[in-house]
Amino acid sequence: MNRFLIAFFIFVVYTASQIFTFYQLQGHLWNKWIKEHPFIMTLAGVPIGYLVILASRQMVSLWDGQTWPNRIIGFCLGVIVFSFMSWFMLKEPVTTKTAISLFLSFVILGVQLFWK
Repeated sequence: MNRFLIAFFIFVVYTASQIFTFYQLQGHLWNKWIKEHPFIMTLAGVPIGYLVILASRQMVSLWDGQTWPNRIIGFCLGVIVFSFMSWFMLKEPVTTKTAISLFLSFVILGVQLFWK
């Protein structure tokens, strides 16, 4: 399979998993059903966890067996998604500290993706 398609798949799966994790962990703050059904929300994490394992496997193969890029890219996507979701869903303002953290996440992501 084309390296670009694999990378795109990994990006989509990691981003979707971060969004779903946000709903799992923060959804109780605004959604009554999620608050009342934490066990169901926990079980719903199994399929997305499986997809992340598959994506992680592909990511490690893309980086010739290295695990660090996989972890760092996942971390940066998590920071970016969490910041956006907190702003969008919880109406939290983007403070200077959050903006700098987001900027650094984009820089780190760029280093991982484009530095050979």
